[in-house]
Amino acid sequence: MNNAFLEIGCEHLPSRFVKPALSQMENLAKTLLDEKRIAYQNVSAFGTYRRLCVIIEGIADKSADIQKEVKGPPAKLLKDANGAFTPQSAGFAQRNGIKPEDLIIKETEKGPFIYADLHIKGEKTTHLLPEIFVGIITGMEFAKNMVWEESGLKWGRPIRSLIGLYGSKVVPFEVAGVKSNRYTYPITSFGRKPIRVEKADKEAYVQLLKSQPQPILVLPQDRREALIRSVMSEAKARGYHADLDQDLIEETIYFTEHPVAVCGDFDLKFLTLPKAFIGTIFKTQLKMFPVVNESSEIQPYFIAVRDGVSNNQDEVRNGFKKVMSARMSDAVFFYENDKKEGLDHFKNKLAERTFLEGLGNLLEKSDRTRELAMWMCDRLNENAIKDSVTYAAGYAYADLASSVVYEFPELQGYMGGRYAELEGHKEEARAIEQVYFPLSSNSDLPDTLTGALVSLAGKLDTLAGNFIIGQIPTGSEDPFALRRQAFGAVRILLESGINLSLQELIEKALSLYSGKETAEAEKALKDFFYQRLALLMQQRGHQPTSLNAVNHWYSMPLENVETLIQVLETNRQGESFAAAAEAAKRVCNILKKADITTDKVDASLFQLPAEKELYDAVEKAESIVALFSAGCQSKTECEKTLSVCATFAQPLAKFFADVMVNAEDVSIRQNRLALLARVRKILTQGMADITKL
Repeated sequence: MNNAFLEIGCEHLPSRFVKPALSQMENLAKTLLDEKRIAYQNVSAFGTYRRLCVIIEGIADKSADIQKEVKGPPAKLLKDANGAFTPQSAGFAQRNGIKPEDLIIKETEKGPFIYADLHIKGEKTTHLLPEIFVGIITGMEFAKNMVWEESGLKWGRPIRSLIGLYGSKVVPFEVAGVKSNRYTYPITSFGRKPIRVEKADKEAYVQLLKSQPQPILVLPQDRREALIRSVMSEAKARGYHADLDQDLIEETIYFTEHPVAVCGDFDLKFLTLPKAFIGTIFKTQLKMFPVVNESSEIQPYFIAVRDGVSNNQDEVRNGFKKVMSARMSDAVFFYENDKKEGLDHFKNKLAERTFLEGLGNLLEKSDRTRELAMWMCDRLNENAIKDSVTYAAGYAYADLASSVVYEFPELQGYMGGRYAELEGHKEEARAIEQVYFPLSSNSDLPDTLTGALVSLAGKLDTLAGNFIIGQIPTGSEDPFALRRQAFGAVRILLESGINLSLQELIEKALSLYSGKETAEAEKALKDFFYQRLALLMQQRGHQPTSLNAVNHWYSMPLENVETLIQVLETNRQGESFAAAAEAAKRVCNILKKADITTDKVDASLFQLPAEKELYDAVEKAESIVALFSAGCQSKTECEKTLSVCATFAQPLAKFFADVMVNAEDVSIRQNRLALLARVRKILTQGMADITKL
């Protein structure tokens, strides 16, 4: 067995393209090898922004032989009346590459049919690899493509070189006017002298590139280790630590082939900027690592990363410093200017910015958010925080009109918090800073009740507005991140202990859009939130059917919904409860087929003890279940109410054993059906529908 190796040399790919491209190469290679029936031991992809590689180790010398039978037309179509092969049988033979004389007849369940008994011999791997390599390259997809040559191939960046090897032999193929050979090239800034690759051997290839005068670390894990080691070393040399942001590390290893850290200092005036502001500029715009002390306070140093080792590091450092200083000076200017203007100025400017087409401006959204947050305060009797909520909600979106957020949109919320803090509103600043929390499905929630209420109000208003104008996510399309906002709202309600139902919150949020038709929007929002709640319940370890069984999830506080789900999941394991659930299904099936117009029961029409026993159980249960409608909240109350369901197992079993529901006497039959209708109401329309568990 040999190895096969493909390298695609290309112009500089954006770092975000590289990792998905490598994953695609690996998957495409496996798929194509399987399609060609070529056995292999391992496939792995690796590379950099300029060279994408895949190695196929232990590849078989030829594809596997296959033996198979292909079913054709009915046997009567084999030959005509003159004994000649019919057009149908001759065509079938030709399509399968055999002579008509080699066709056979086989009996099947539907009678005799013509079959082609095929033995397909495997092909040499050397004959199949060109097609496989071309298939890998042309099968790759990128977020954005370029077309640069006559064949019209769409690819992430122009392809400039191709290596195709099988063992030590070149695999000949051509893509986009580039022919394969065995040569790769050094880091761009170190010339174009070809590097000869002798054979398809991963370790040898990796070592060959490492041994160049300008070493290339072609394995992502090698670049990661070198990057972290180099950055940490530069920070340690100055007595500090580097802030190793994982996203920046990931990005850096895919825009370098040999990352080398370069440390420099900067003017102390830049430290007057808020910490997250400095970090954002460093990480998102400059691609530099901040230097911090033991208390995570930013120090006046930066660590940039260049591609490749050089002797002129001072010149490189000065270049990075000029770029960094220019960007930071702009940031200081924007920040100082914003401080002079203040939050009131920014809030008034929101009137000039559209929220959603047909739904007014951002100032109106800000006012609705404040009104909704205040309404929640009143509903929760949280009078102590009303002033804080009023301020935080009123200025929650003011920083969207600031110069800093215009330049750095990712700082929205955070900068509003900083400006509020400068104006003496420290407590409210925290709420404003966290107005967009949670930023992802598992990230932090607002850590104060004020922050939770303001964040929740803002999300509900955004969702209500979008749904009113029919801007509802479909498929993978969700340009306004409405799924994330709804999921965040559900998390806030559940985890922050806000004792309000989704129904009352959604109805209130929709009502603030005066003059708008909201019935369809509410229905769609209810379904939308159900999907988010179901996902969250599943993530918290609950079974998918449990939420489906809760009848009043929409009108109950979500803490109570989860409590009920927990009780359902505990009780469903009980023998009596399971028996009652099965009996409830039988009740539903009987009533589904019956012509029943009432659930009023006349006890005087009972003929058997089983009827009276079931009736007594219904009377007792109805009084207990009624308590739930008034607001069953605690686990104990839920368990007490749900235990009623289990008590129906025995009387229902006896009823079905002793009583003929469809009696000939119409009045008796209707009375028995009415009794079952009341049972159904208790077991399926009370706190939960136990038939759905």
